[in-house]
Amino acid sequence: MKKFLYIMLGCLLFSAGTLKAATTITDPDKVWTVPAVYAMDEEVTWYFDFASASQVGDGEALYMWIWAPTNPTGAPVPLQYKGDRIWAITMTPTTFFNMTIQQLFDNKEPFYFLIRDLDATKLTGTLSIPKTDFIKNFTESGKVMDFAPSDFQIGGTLSILFNSNLVEGFNPVSSTVHMHGGLNDWDKVKGFDAWLPEIRTKTAFKHLGNGIYKKDLVPQTYFGVSEDYDMQNIVFVVAKYNGNDASPDWAGASPDFKILAPGVPEPPPAKLYFFPLKVSLSDIWTITRENNNRGQRLDYTITGGAKTLSGEMEGTMARQRVFINLAKEFKGMQIDKLHVLIKDQNGTTIHDGDISLANIDKPAK
Repeated sequence: MKKFLYIMLGCLLFSAGTLKAATTITDPDKVWTVPAVYAMDEEVTWYFDFASASQVGDGEALYMWIWAPTNPTGAPVPLQYKGDRIWAITMTPTTFFNMTIQQLFDNKEPFYFLIRDLDATKLTGTLSIPKTDFIKNFTESGKVMDFAPSDFQIGGTLSILFNSNLVEGFNPVSSTVHMHGGLNDWDKVKGFDAWLPEIRTKTAFKHLGNGIYKKDLVPQTYFGVSEDYDMQNIVFVVAKYNGNDASPDWAGASPDFKILAPGVPEPPPAKLYFFPLKVSLSDIWTITRENNNRGQRLDYTITGGAKTLSGEMEGTMARQRVFINLAKEFKGMQIDKLHVLIKDQNGTTIHDGDISLANIDKPAK
C-alpha cells in the first residue's frame, strides 16, 4: 500500500512538472455556442476564437480535455478548425457524456475543460461553459417571449423562445407555429406565407415540448440583408398554422414582439391623444400619435351613424396627425358617439374604440 502511494505521488509530481514546463496558450478571445439557447439533448456547437493566441498556429490541431461532468472518452477530443483562427466542437451533451438531462443538471458544476495540443506541450488554463437549463428558466419566468444572447449581432445566431401556453388560442397546438417577421419596423420582411412549403419550413419554430418553442436564426441570412445593414430591431408575430394545405390560413397570431439590437436605446413609448378631450359635433377634432415606429404609416377610419370617414394620417415618425371638421362632415346628424379605428400599414391595430360626443350648448334666447 505504501509503495502504491509513493508511485502515485511520483506520477503526480511528474505530471505537475510536465504541466509546469508546458507553454501556456492565451485563453480564447471569445467562447460562444450555436445555437445560443439549447437543450441538453439538442445538438450544439461550441466555438473558440484564438485570434490573439500567438502560441497557436493557423489551423493547428487542437484538442479539448474535459473533466466535468466527466471525461467520456478518457482521451483528448479533437476540435474542428473553422478558419479565421476559430476552432469548434459539435456534439449533443446527453450523447457525448452518456448521461440523461437530469443527470447532467444534477451535477451542479459547469462544463470544465482546457484546450491543448495532442501532447499537452501547450495548453490553456481552465475554461468553462455554463450548464444552463434555458427551458426551465424561461418557463418559470412567466414571459411570453425571450431571446439570447443579449449581445447578438446581425451575422451571429439569435435564439428566440416562445411560450404558447400564455397566448390565447395557441393550445392545444394541433400543428405548427411560425415567425412572421422583419427588420427595422418591417423595413425588410420575411413573411409567413402559409401556402408555400419552403416558407413554412424556413419560418417554423421548433417545439421543445409542453408548449415551449424555439427559433434559431442569423438575422443577416434569414432576412437577406448585407453585413453592413444597420439593424435597429427585429419585429415579429408568431403565427399558428392549421396544417391544412387546402386552406392555408393562419389559425391565430401572437401579440407583436420587438427585439432591440444591442446598443440601441429604448425608444420613448408611443402616445396617442385626441383634442379636445370633450368633443362635440361643433369642433374641429385633432387626432395625434407621437413616437411612431420607423417607417410606420397610420390610417384612420371614423364612423358616426351611417357615415364613415377614412384616410391616412400625415406627418413623420415623431408625430402623425389628422384634423377632422366634425361640424362639416357630420352636419345635421343625430349621433352621440364616434367609432375610431387606427391601424398601421401592416394591419396592426393602434386604437379601436368609441368616443362619446358632448351635447352642444344652445345659445339662450
